[in-house]
Amino acid sequence: MAYISGGKHFGQYTYEHWYDHEYGSEDGIIEELIIDEINYVSDMVDNIFNEFIGKDYSVEGNNIFKEYIKPENILNRFTDKSSLFFTAKIKNEIVGIMEIKNRDHISLLFVKNEFQGKGIGKYLFGHYLYKTKNENIEVKKITVNSSIYAEKIYSKLGFIKISEIQEKDGIKYIPMEYKI
Repeated sequence: MAYISGGKHFGQYTYEHWYDHEYGSEDGIIEELIIDEINYVSDMVDNIFNEFIGKDYSVEGNNIFKEYIKPENILNRFTDKSSLFFTAKIKNEIVGIMEIKNRDHISLLFVKNEFQGKGIGKYLFGHYLYKTKNENIEVKKITVNSSIYAEKIYSKLGFIKISEIQEKDGIKYIPMEYKI
């Protein structure tokens, strides 16, 4: 579990407060997903996807994404350890989720609407970078297939667009990478 407090240098793997003054430092945490949270996370991601991203996808793309986030599919990736999952919580409520596949690809990064713009995605990503550095994990770059909606968010995190908009199976995305 990582408590978020103090520090100001994201690139140096420290954290600053990502929540308003109404939250205490012990109330904002990043930790690994636990099995009991999978259904909640699946529903949360589905709701955020419907509001912000799904409109850019075809029916086929929506169906493929919704299959990917079904609880049983998240559970499979969780139990076979092909992915790492981190949650951001405020007062024990999950407000953000990040999935890292094969240690070098972000396959999910979602933050509840009312908590967007508060740096939660930044701290989920920062936590993974911190973990990678501390565990001496050999990763030279991290990739993401960003939704059109999230391109600016990933750019702020330091990702660089490596290609124009692509479309596969009705899913529109922008390939991006972050060099460590």
